[in-house]
Amino acid sequence: MGLGEHDVPSVRSGALTRSYTWASPIPDACVSGTGSKRVPCVLGVDEAGRGPVLGPLVYGVAFCPLDRQQDLRDVGFADSKALTPERRDELLQALLHQDHIGKWCLLIDRLGRMLRRHPNNLNEQSCDATVMLIQGVLSAGVDVTHIYVDTVGDPKAYAAKLKRSFPRYQHIEWTVARKADATYPVVGAASVAAKVTRDYCIERWLYAERNFGPHALGKRKREDAEPGETLDEADSQSVWQTGSGYPGDPKTVQYLKETLDPVFGWAGIVRFSWATAKSMLEEPVRTNASVRTSLLGTPCPPSTRAYAVRWMDEAPPPKAQATLQGFFTKKAPARGLSTSAAASDDAQKSSPLAPEWQEDRKMLQEKRHEMWQRWSLASCSAADLF
Repeated sequence: MGLGEHDVPSVRSGALTRSYTWASPIPDACVSGTGSKRVPCVLGVDEAGRGPVLGPLVYGVAFCPLDRQQDLRDVGFADSKALTPERRDELLQALLHQDHIGKWCLLIDRLGRMLRRHPNNLNEQSCDATVMLIQGVLSAGVDVTHIYVDTVGDPKAYAAKLKRSFPRYQHIEWTVARKADATYPVVGAASVAAKVTRDYCIERWLYAERNFGPHALGKRKREDAEPGETLDEADSQSVWQTGSGYPGDPKTVQYLKETLDPVFGWAGIVRFSWATAKSMLEEPVRTNASVRTSLLGTPCPPSTRAYAVRWMDEAPPPKAQATLQGFFTKKAPARGLSTSAAASDDAQKSSPLAPEWQEDRKMLQEKRHEMWQRWSLASCSAADLF
């Protein structure tokens, strides 16, 4: 039985368009007492979604008093990937109803920093997310004395890096290990929170893109379709089955191929920076296939799945570069304001324009009187023009 509509409070309603954090109320059992009588707590960190090419990366933390760790072990928290979806749902419900356990989650939307020309890699983003979540718990007044983290890379190096991020908390003892979610119950609790949050988000994904999604009206032709043939309703629904989101899942690969637009790429659910997505954009297709269009109606190229794109700071091809240089070094046409056609002709003769520019200028001269008349009769303000 799946989770109900309001059973995963860490998932916001609406489309996921930016990263955000969610936190449960701080349990009284974690903040009672002051000074030396403060309750020492243990905290665990884990993530879900580092490998998939679809959906957000979710980091979760869980914390509780040191003397209540056995309660987590008795409930049965462990590596979320080793549990069935039904068991994860049950554990999340148990987690939500434990009044001595705190939960925080961070959803990193589409890992946007990896799309930069000089990207911030996944390990850096993971470290930043871990530090931010732990700092949030500490700033809330929780006296964390021991932190367990599922490692990113070498455990010793990662532990030293995390510790350097908290110079004011030298009393905290750090344990960074591989498969920490299967060893330490508090990390298992964080793993379950992150995994269920991500799964719930993917299964009920809301597309922020207009006219895109399972109910989109766009139709596109098969590569082997007859002229005028499009997808029927059953095929159209199967297009939107994302599968597990991992690159090795046939359903995920099929989803990427079917929803790819050769100009705009994919919807926000896809991580463009993943090797799977990058290679698919340049993947060769059959040159003898009939002309097909994407779900958005964009004609697809006959040789590859997408048109070539460039970063804005990449050098253009030599021919295009010469054209741009010629544009800026060419003698500028006269800019004097004149309503006389003769003056305009003189300016044009003294500084010849390219043929296409001459056609545009001729059109403006012919329509000038009509345009000024319309503007003079229109009711508008400066805000309408600028």
